[in-house]
Amino acid sequence: DGAYARNVTANQPERPVLAVVGPTGLVGQAVIDVLATRADAWDDVRLFGSDRSVGRRMLFGVDELEVEPLDSESFAGVDVAIFATPADVSAKWAPFATASDCLVVDTSAAFRDDDDVPLVVPEVNADRAHERPKGIVALPGPVTWGLIDAAHVLHQGWELQHLVVTGLIAAVSKSDAGVARLREELHTVAAEPMIGQHPGDVRAAVSDLPVGSPFPAPLALNVIPWVGQPDEGGFTSAELSVGAEVRKVLGLHESVPVVATLVQVPVVLAHSMALHARCARPVAIDKVRQACVAAPSLVHLDEQTGEVPTPIDPE
Repeated sequence: DGAYARNVTANQPERPVLAVVGPTGLVGQAVIDVLATRADAWDDVRLFGSDRSVGRRMLFGVDELEVEPLDSESFAGVDVAIFATPADVSAKWAPFATASDCLVVDTSAAFRDDDDVPLVVPEVNADRAHERPKGIVALPGPVTWGLIDAAHVLHQGWELQHLVVTGLIAAVSKSDAGVARLREELHTVAAEPMIGQHPGDVRAAVSDLPVGSPFPAPLALNVIPWVGQPDEGGFTSAELSVGAEVRKVLGLHESVPVVATLVQVPVVLAHSMALHARCARPVAIDKVRQACVAAPSLVHLDEQTGEVPTPIDPE
């Protein structure tokens, strides 16, 4: 990679130095777990966090690393920085990293719609990571991650002309606060075996919970057809983002409709998606099935055996 090659000299290590910004959140911890499986790829790993995280010690494989404070000089000597932070934090600190000739990989929405920042899914368009005028590579949101491999298979083989997405969105979309609220609501309604049979009884039961809700309605025993903020055309910001991200990753023309409807459901971690696609070439189900089986990032379940994908099952 260019960022790595640029920093290799006779006086420097051959392996790059990695930084993870925001390591204590759900995304940050997942990033660390994955990176730890390739711990030998890095000469050094540093963790940078907010004031409340500074000093916390975290496992990176067999090593224990301490979270350091984040400041304008943090990225000196760092080759790659992965930002697992909210969009406002990424937007503030990523420029400091790029100013230090550090390659930024950002997991937030801060740069996804920037024409000078590639939106990359390694299994789909890894080559785009080499075209980064601003020194930043963005990753799509979790809903797009969940569907993009299947959409890529369809587009590669049959050329997508129209994609309709129905997304069932887990509580983790609201981070720790969403998960905590769902657990509190489930605990409350579980104590009342007849609840859910009368209008308003669930809302009344959870109205006095001490944990504030990030959702616009109770989530336990319920679904909420509203994810994101109001936007144009009657869609939410989250729904429009899915369409924009899919088009950008797959290189679809703006005229190709990608329409998403997202519904919040009482599931803790995993989002689920159903796709309805119209393609330019005739589609044979057996050939689509074969293509999905051949794709390294997809797991195909045989409906003939009664297996169906659900969000509580392992990948």
